[in-house]
Order: sequence, then C-alpha cells, then structure tokens
Amino acid sequence: MRRVALLAAGPAVVLLAIAGLSLSSGGRAAPQPPCGAEPPRGLPGEAVELTAGDGIWSAWIAYPPVAGERSTVLWRAEGDVPGQLELTGADAQGHRLAVEFGPSPVIPQLRGGGLQWPRPGREWGSRVLFPEPGCWRLEVDAGGRQGELVLWVSAA
Repeated sequence: MRRVALLAAGPAVVLLAIAGLSLSSGGRAAPQPPCGAEPPRGLPGEAVELTAGDGIWSAWIAYPPVAGERSTVLWRAEGDVPGQLELTGADAQGHRLAVEFGPSPVIPQLRGGGLQWPRPGREWGSRVLFPEPGCWRLEVDAGGRQGELVLWVSAA
C-alpha cells in the first residue's frame, strides 16, 4: 500500500518541483541574446543602445529590428569625426543591409529628437531595412575609427 502511494505521489512531486523552480525565476528564464549579440542597454522611452566599438554607439528606436520593416537608428561617435559616418551590414547568407537614409548628421537643435541619450559626440540619423531575419553584423566607419555590432533581426 505504501509503495502505491509513493508511486502515485512521484509525478506530483516532480510537477511541484518544476513549478517551484519556475516561480523562483519569475516564471521565465532570462533571455539569452541570439548569435552572440550583446544585450541592449535601455534608454528612456522604448529606445535601446548597442555599443558598436570604442566610443561608437547606436540607439535603436524600435528593438529588436524586424525583417522587412524600416528601422530608425541614431549613431554617436566620440571625438572629432572628419567626413561622414559610413554604415554597411550583412548576414551569414550574404544578404546586404539596405541603408535607405543616411547616416546623415543630425542638426544640433534636434540632437536625439527628444531622446535623452547620455553619450558624447556627434550624432547621425539613419533608416535601415533588413531583408531577412537572423543574425546580422553591422560595420561602422566613423572618420577612420572602425566599429561593429552583431544583432538579431526577428521575423515579421
């Protein structure tokens, strides 16, 4: 009789243990950034920041970007940056990033467009389109200073 009671209790004990673990972690596991992408840093509002290199940052107005949808991205580079900021990107299958606008310098009076972004330096605005979901590598050239970032683009 005891043996039957223990066998019947076995699945219930396992379920209770799983429920306890789930509740102790807030009901969900901490998200892991796909493809080695750095976790974004939250900015005021819904924007997030990703570091693209030493003294180069990007602020994503909507994150993560969605394949087939235009994304607005602001860029900041510390120090003197002669010329333009250049931006390219590709995924592992050879799909290229479509830079639809910019990067163009932002007029100082409009800097950040109301975004409270605590980074020094000159700011550029851009609009990009990722044609496919997956892992993307973006490369930035800010007056000869190189930077790159890896990010996940979700499916539509």
